[in-house]
Amino acid sequence: MYSGGEKPVSRKMEGNMQTIFTKKISKQNKYDELIEKKEKEKKLQDIKVQRDLEKEEASFPFTQEEVQDKIQQYDNQKAAQNTTTRKPSFKRVKSFKEMTITERLEYLLNFPKQLPPVPCIVITNNENVRGFVTALDGEKVELKLMDQTLTTINVHTIQEVKMIGI
Repeated sequence: MYSGGEKPVSRKMEGNMQTIFTKKISKQNKYDELIEKKEKEKKLQDIKVQRDLEKEEASFPFTQEEVQDKIQQYDNQKAAQNTTTRKPSFKRVKSFKEMTITERLEYLLNFPKQLPPVPCIVITNNENVRGFVTALDGEKVELKLMDQTLTTINVHTIQEVKMIGI
């Protein structure tokens, strides 16, 4: 490309120069910086917690001893309640066989209205009567017999009341 009489044109070389410099941070330095950040965050958190406690103490009307006394009183009350006999949440219903004669007659008289009346046998000293209990006053019970007639029996003469049909 050089043809004799002319001088070659030389261009000035412009180098691609580095304009930004970065320094590699060693792992130890990164770790140290991370530890410092965490310590600063922890100190800030501790300061916030301390301020919150101071605000709470300023707004809380009781001293530490008063609070402890209240807690102790509450615990004592709970312990006293637990030592007393607990009542069951449901009242146990006696079975028909465990009831007295008067209780049996009241049960048959107040049988749930949603269910059909239960026939029974009333055993006295000298007879057995089959029917439904229709009324009860202190001394006498009224029974509706199977033939739709009514009869009255003295409660003191009854020896046994049994349900039939169940």
